Amino acid sequence: MGEGELEARRPPAAAVRFGEFRLDPIRAEFTRSGQPVALRPKTFSLLALFVASPRRLLGPVAAWYIGNILIGAPPPREFASNYRYRTYAAMERELKPVEGIEQALDRIAIPYCVASNGPHEKMRKTLGITSLLPRFEGRMFSSADVARGKPFPDLFLHAASHFAVPPSACLVIEDSASGVEAARAAGMSVYGFSANEAEVEEKLLAAGARKVFHHMRELPGLAAGAR
Repeated sequence: MGEGELEARRPPAAAVRFGEFRLDPIRAEFTRSGQPVALRPKTFSLLALFVASPRRLLGPVAAWYIGNILIGAPPPREFASNYRYRTYAAMERELKPVEGIEQALDRIAIPYCVASNGPHEKMRKTLGITSLLPRFEGRMFSSADVARGKPFPDLFLHAASHFAVPPSACLVIEDSASGVEAARAAGMSVYGFSANEAEVEEKLLAAGARKVFHHMRELPGLAAGAR
């Protein structure tokens, strides 16, 4: 499963300023001197993701994009690191585990792990905040460990190899369409998880999830039925 199935909600990343510019993921705003700078939604999402990510060169890439494409001058050198710091501070305040996840894990008899597109640093941070880290110690797999992350199958195949389990015997729980696609590409069974969000459920099913469930009390039965 990925981190999203373990967190009750993703805390909003904190807004960050650099000079006269302000990036606010909560309101999906990018402003200059208080005036909106028009960005396509996908461009904004990628920008916020790149700036927040400590993995590889995404932070520097976002800084380059802001400086050379949007602004014409590079943001401060500490821009990406400050953004990550504020994001982690927001996690400390607001991140909670998904309701029922601990009881569900207690009832699952098969080995389980986390396979996330996020870096190990972020996984350890989020699982630590939610007190789930001891359950996944030594069983966390990141896209940084493989050549390609989701939606490619590399990450899930890497995790299955660690447990010496064939892909066809694996069950994946995903809350993202890219994760569902990755699981299917790996030849694994996959169920979607959504907290009663109709739009998310539609995307998970369209990506190929066998079904979508809405509460972690259902997970042990699904895991038992997939064996």
